Amino acid sequence: AGDGDRHGGDVGGIERDAGLLFGLLGGALWSYPTTKLLAGEAWRRGPRNLAAFMGEALVPARGWLETTYSSDTVRALWAPWVLHAGLGPEDAFSGQIAKVIAFALEAAGAPVVKGGAKNLLAAFEALIKERGGEIRVDADVASIVQSGGRATGVRLASGETLSAAKGVICSVTPTQLYGRLLGKDAPEAATKATQAYRYGKGNFQIHYALDKPPAWRGGGLDKVALLHLTPGLDGVSKACNEAVRGLLPEVPTICVGQPHALDPSRCPEGKAILWLQLPEAPRHIKGDAAGKLNAPADGRWTGALREAYADRVEAILANHIDGFRETVIARRAYSPADLEAMNINLVGGDPYGGSSTIDQSFLWRPFKASRNHETGVKGLYHIGASTHPGAGLGGGSGFLLAGRL
Repeated sequence: AGDGDRHGGDVGGIERDAGLLFGLLGGALWSYPTTKLLAGEAWRRGPRNLAAFMGEALVPARGWLETTYSSDTVRALWAPWVLHAGLGPEDAFSGQIAKVIAFALEAAGAPVVKGGAKNLLAAFEALIKERGGEIRVDADVASIVQSGGRATGVRLASGETLSAAKGVICSVTPTQLYGRLLGKDAPEAATKATQAYRYGKGNFQIHYALDKPPAWRGGGLDKVALLHLTPGLDGVSKACNEAVRGLLPEVPTICVGQPHALDPSRCPEGKAILWLQLPEAPRHIKGDAAGKLNAPADGRWTGALREAYADRVEAILANHIDGFRETVIARRAYSPADLEAMNINLVGGDPYGGSSTIDQSFLWRPFKASRNHETGVKGLYHIGASTHPGAGLGGGSGFLLAGRL
């Protein structure tokens, strides 16, 4: 069998195991349905085969790609996708999540929201209001109010208190919840666990407005919504490791989104937009892997360093697009520090709510002793990317909690 047949087998395997895989990825783990699911799978497969399946699921992406595919191009195709799950190619479970992403892309493609992502938010806003909900903006929550050992509301920075009849649900990081919002009233065990909670790599973004669609040197690249620029599996691994060690990657993996390819309404006729995401950026800068940019003494991102690093990325991009720089109308870059300044829950610019390695996933997210979305405070619940089933756009944690409540 060639690489194409092997890829078909990998995607088909995800389809065959969909009940178990997506039951674990999208279900409440401390629950009767999950216990019943695992017991049923152990009965159907046999306990040893179920254990073998779990072991296979822990294989890193490098292990999967190097033992399955002979083509460096196919390895390069799938290696960057693990970054979108907050993992690196050497992390346990990264092989399985890459297969899940491959399956999802085969099954549903990479759709974009017509007219802009804001329309997705507008749809949810309308749904919430239709159900009698109220959305407050510019209303920063300063603390959670407790009475009789139970969460009874929230106090805003303005001093206003909002009371809760049944409970308070927080979509935040553990640092926010147990540090800022609960403070001295936080359960001691949760405070201690928060201090050991690890955040992942930072995210760096660049947005371009272009005078015309990019003239890619690779055929057909003008027709896809998302592509990766990478030297390959080893390139992803190298950049990932450099970012983890606090270095600015010499050759970062560049995720290039061009939504106008699917949705021309995103920009004026004849123009184009690109958004670049670099998932391998240091949260705290210790140096430059290329040895060309000076790290600030305090390790913090500065505006000058942000633009200098964006220049490095643009140089790589320009190598793949004919006459790219002449088409640029405007560029805006966001460092991990900029992203955190825009959203306090992007700690160090980590968009995944915390490291997604296996020890901080599934039963152990956010903490080793976590139990579904409970917090140790009655009537107070924790959802969001920092909780199971982790980061994503599916609203899984809120859906699970809503079903339970």
